[in-house]
Amino acid sequence: MKTKISLLALFLAFSISNVLAHALWIETASMGKKGQPQDVKVFFGEYESNEPDTAAKWFSNLKDFKLVLTAPNGTTKVLTASPDVLFYKASFTPDQDGTYKISIVHEVASVYEKAKIEYYAFADVAVGTSKVNTTFPAGAVLTIRPVKHGLKAGETAIHEVIYHNKPFANQKLTVVGPDKKGQPTKTDVQGKFIFKPAARGNYFLEAFTEDKIPGKLNGQDYEKTWHLVTYTTEVK
Repeated sequence: MKTKISLLALFLAFSISNVLAHALWIETASMGKKGQPQDVKVFFGEYESNEPDTAAKWFSNLKDFKLVLTAPNGTTKVLTASPDVLFYKASFTPDQDGTYKISIVHEVASVYEKAKIEYYAFADVAVGTSKVNTTFPAGAVLTIRPVKHGLKAGETAIHEVIYHNKPFANQKLTVVGPDKKGQPTKTDVQGKFIFKPAARGNYFLEAFTEDKIPGKLNGQDYEKTWHLVTYTTEVK
């Protein structure tokens, strides 16, 4: 009997860690040009292990995500994304200078291990002379905010984590570089952290938190909400 209980506990622990290891993320070039199409890809899976799930196997209503483009002037539009084998793909053509923010705010329709899951994914595209775009969707409870775009390898920039519109102090993050090795870091009392990419390539920043507020989702009771945010950027 004890063996069965131990195996069940191990299975549940593995299941929870497995779902938390999965994330939704956006990949696109960090620099764009007016009049030239910009490709965007949306993945779901384990970034650090380089194991994206096939688009056909995305669980619950994950495939119903909305990919929102916020232009430098603040206007928004939903980009049409179509499935490929390992990702969903979309594109847009910049028509103004500034920073375009690409975002996903998605609530999973199914309750998992008594938890509601909310995914947030962000990426920025700088076109011409640009300032950091600080416009985030209203539903984005947890965000990672850069203070500088177009970083080069070896440069240092201060980023911040915001939770419920307030700086998130002492929040743990993981930064995964081109070598796919995760490096843990943490925000300070002002919700800020140092981002210093050592090499060129894509960088994946991820943060997770949990709140204990219970509720009901699509007729299912939940005891807590898991918030998982990713921010991806390309370092030249």
